[in-house]
Amino acid sequence: MNCIHGIDARFCAACNSSRAGTSPSPTGQVLLDEILQFLNDEQIRATDRAVAEALGVGPRALGARLGLRRPEAAWIVSAETSLPTGCSPDEWHPALLGKPDVITSGTMLLLQMASWRRSNSGTG
Repeated sequence: MNCIHGIDARFCAACNSSRAGTSPSPTGQVLLDEILQFLNDEQIRATDRAVAEALGVGPRALGARLGLRRPEAAWIVSAETSLPTGCSPDEWHPALLGKPDVITSGTMLLLQMASWRRSNSGTG
């Protein structure tokens, strides 16, 4: 049986994160703040579609959740341009273009976040 992230529910890092000692939302979904922390720590971009998929929300709802434009949220980019939508370059994070990689699926985002959590927990 697949979870809301499209992964076998037994192996979904976001849905099972309470077992790993992290702080999921009450619904078991990964939190936007945690995604932003991951993207900033790893200095990697993710498409708005990938982030919305990981959160289990629509792309339009994601924009409302992000709120004001700021460098910390500039890691969430358009799939078409790989750049932040509606932001001027002075609102980008200084390291935004430092890596060519862009996470394009919610599943890949969740998998990379699970690895990031393990490496930051000191139990990896």
